[in-house]
Amino acid sequence: MQSFGKNILRKWRWKLEGYHRSVLLGEVVEALNVRDAWYIDCTIGDGGHSIEIIRRGGKVVGIDVDPQALKRVRQRFDEAGVDKRKYILVQGNFRDLKKLIQTGTKFAGVLFDLGVSSLQLETPERGFSFGKEGPLDMRMDPALGVRALDLINAGGRKELYELFSRLGEEKYSRALADAVVRARQVRPLTTTMELAGLVARVAGIRGKLHPATRVFQALRIAVNDELAALEEALPQALEVLDKNGRIVVVSFHSLEDRIVKHFFKSKELIIPSKEEIKDHPRSRSAKMRVFEKT
Repeated sequence: MQSFGKNILRKWRWKLEGYHRSVLLGEVVEALNVRDAWYIDCTIGDGGHSIEIIRRGGKVVGIDVDPQALKRVRQRFDEAGVDKRKYILVQGNFRDLKKLIQTGTKFAGVLFDLGVSSLQLETPERGFSFGKEGPLDMRMDPALGVRALDLINAGGRKELYELFSRLGEEKYSRALADAVVRARQVRPLTTTMELAGLVARVAGIRGKLHPATRVFQALRIAVNDELAALEEALPQALEVLDKNGRIVVVSFHSLEDRIVKHFFKSKELIIPSKEEIKDHPRSRSAKMRVFEKT
């Protein structure tokens, strides 16, 4: 396995018509070196990366743990007239990658676009956004039993501190854990705005980053067991990859990137252009790593 990234076309204009929500779109499809072969999109989301892979001649097995995402992407593909022979959609967690694809086929590329999607953030009832009023849910798969509000209202002071500090890398973890415990003695915290307001009062405003960003990140990662899922999926991705096939991972925080970097022993990194960050602010924290199987 070798790292691959220095010779990727860096001047690609990311904002292709109709796909403006896909982070590092141009860089991703160039890195995958798309041809007439099968690819796995482990987090198909809104389908932007996959539809471009198909447009370039590839075929896609699209996986997503969120059934609403699959419903949206199926509708998008239908509206775009995408040939149904060019894709297969599967609902499930990529931690079960080999079980989900159920085939001996070797794939030319595997893509992981990690984190929460823009449409998940923009849907208040999903509870991912600290800027929109909604229930403290944060389950990517609605079938999961534990919600963010369960963790917030049941966790002890020490457990909350460890959650915020380990998964959120939050500077004010101890003070926030104390504040949550005090607040829920009056009444449970049940909405996104309640929690975001509490965090803002304790941590204050810190530059451009919303003070609740890291706390919400920690809760989302814990609810969906995201880090363990990634650690389990990467070896499976390598196993189903054909010779000279490539794995592309787009991550949005250091915990994910650290796992990827360690697994592939990579030092090379690709980040969004200034133009993309300007047009799509969510991309500012994106980091992309590319690996080729030899």
